[in-house]
Amino acid sequence: MTLIFIIEDNENIADSLAYFIKYLAHYDTLIANSAEVAYDTLMKGVTPDLILLDVKLPGMDGIDFLSRIHRDVKLRDVKVIIYTGMLENKVREELERRNIFVHHIIQKPASPSGLIATIDSELKEK
Repeated sequence: MTLIFIIEDNENIADSLAYFIKYLAHYDTLIANSAEVAYDTLMKGVTPDLILLDVKLPGMDGIDFLSRIHRDVKLRDVKVIIYTGMLENKVREELERRNIFVHHIIQKPASPSGLIATIDSELKEK
């Protein structure tokens, strides 16, 4: 079964995302409320098919998290969609500064159908 790892510190948003993904797209979900918890989970051997990542997180932010996983040979190919309240151009500037590429940045709030369509599209890309 396809696993979507949601990294989101707002519990209501995380639960809503998990609900939509599980019941509309029929993917399994896992939630972490911080980048540190998410990174520890990945280090324990959990390998999701896709990460849905917030940028503004307590402690390590989403871009620092991305930088870490992109340096890890076992994790660098995990697909990531950024789901953030930040402006897309600001996020892209920071990603470019760190030489990190992400196909999709979705601005909060997004429609469930649009979010699922983006997840499906990212999962189909090779």
